[in-house]
Amino acid sequence: MKKMIALVLTLALTLGLSASALAYSDKNLEAPKAKDVVIDGDLGEWDTSKCLRIDNVNQITDQIEHWDGEKDCAMEAYVMWDEENLYIAMKILDDTPLVYREGFPLDELDAVIFFLSTDPEADPERTEYTATDWRIVQSAYGYKGDYEFFNYIDRDMIADNGGWDTQGEYGDEVVFDDYEAAIASIDGGIVWESKLPLHNLSNKKIAQLVPAAGMTIGFDFSILDVDLPCPGIHSLRMQFSSELDGRDRKPEMHDVDHNPSLWATLTFVD
Repeated sequence: MKKMIALVLTLALTLGLSASALAYSDKNLEAPKAKDVVIDGDLGEWDTSKCLRIDNVNQITDQIEHWDGEKDCAMEAYVMWDEENLYIAMKILDDTPLVYREGFPLDELDAVIFFLSTDPEADPERTEYTATDWRIVQSAYGYKGDYEFFNYIDRDMIADNGGWDTQGEYGDEVVFDDYEAAIASIDGGIVWESKLPLHNLSNKKIAQLVPAAGMTIGFDFSILDVDLPCPGIHSLRMQFSSELDGRDRKPEMHDVDHNPSLWATLTFVD
């Protein structure tokens, strides 16, 4: 009987661990190698055959009641790379794009967030951020070709941040050296193109990511949308890796802000 009880307890423990064990999701974006990319809002030199899409009600993680369909908020995103940079471009559909208000946290306004690990050997089952995990918010303000760009690097959730602290939370700041961005208007929204030099995500304690074909890293993408910059109103949020049902949606139900095991992945290809 004791052996039977022990066997049942072991099986229950094993099943419990299996049910709770997490790893990167099976959603993956392929990133082709960049060739002669010019940051000007024109994606003519981009390989746009590989993209991630955020356009589904199941991808809403907050303020689902504020989503009026793809014309209100949806996007395609593309990533390319070379050994020194990530290139990120987006086609964003939004009937009121680039809502911005000085002094507000960037992740309560129109913005995009991307998440990545700069350690290709990072444990995909880790449930807490490490120093090589990054939550990067990008926002912009402007109209018809004249834009200002802002970055916010959130490191507050990392127990040991490796000497790279939170910067730019309240906007009006570009926290990256040699960062480039451009926005162009399209029917129903904008194209947003940017270059992020990877030396910005490193220091004496954090090794610089050097992309190579065949390498896969943790990666994910959010889009945030507000229609009016009113105090106390948070953003509709949609997340690439999310697959939620029902009308009760809260960010902690798919908490990529704190749990990297929920992220999707990015694979560098030729």
